[in-house]
Amino acid sequence: MTSLDALAGAGWRAVRPGTERVVRVRRAEGGDREALARMFDRCAPSTRYSRFHGPVKAIPARYLADALSGTPFHCALVACLAPLGGAAGHVAADQTAADQTAADQMAASGPEARAGTIVALASCRLTGEGAAELGVLVEDAWQRHGLGARLLGDLVAHARSIGLRVLEAQLLAEQSWTAGLLRAHGACRVRPAGGGVLHASLRLSEGQLDDDDV
Repeated sequence: MTSLDALAGAGWRAVRPGTERVVRVRRAEGGDREALARMFDRCAPSTRYSRFHGPVKAIPARYLADALSGTPFHCALVACLAPLGGAAGHVAADQTAADQTAADQMAASGPEARAGTIVALASCRLTGEGAAELGVLVEDAWQRHGLGARLLGDLVAHARSIGLRVLEAQLLAEQSWTAGLLRAHGACRVRPAGGGVLHASLRLSEGQLDDDDV
């Protein structure tokens, strides 16, 4: 059993305005293609650009095919909404009437509110011996709830379990904060890659990076 098998299905509670939803993390499957396309459609153009570094209107077909292939060369996780619990419709007493109305509408309707809806995708693709490139996409409505950090941590644990030495990520300059998430898991090197892009390398194996690598 790989770490992904152990991690998938673990519950994690995320709080949204007026509601509390549990997000389940599992392996991406071939049947997720349409759900992922809908998630991508819900993302703002800036969110899509920050993930794929271009004005893409759909998830790149080759990337999606690889991510859903189930092969050990490209492992992918999705975060799905679990059914609303008994406290899902609870609204804090200090919320305004407008906040409560918006929360009630979000809990009762909209494709993002249905159980099973995919709200995030994370993948780890082998790029060479002992190395892989990772990427995380969280739809706008679920950003800043810790989902990206959770999925990143799952991928790092999986990479270590299969003996990878380095995880790499291409980041826009304005995403440099992501390096802080990577450094929570080990020594991380960040260098300019040109065109406003940063190349981040997370060392998974023992050893020190050079002074100019941090």
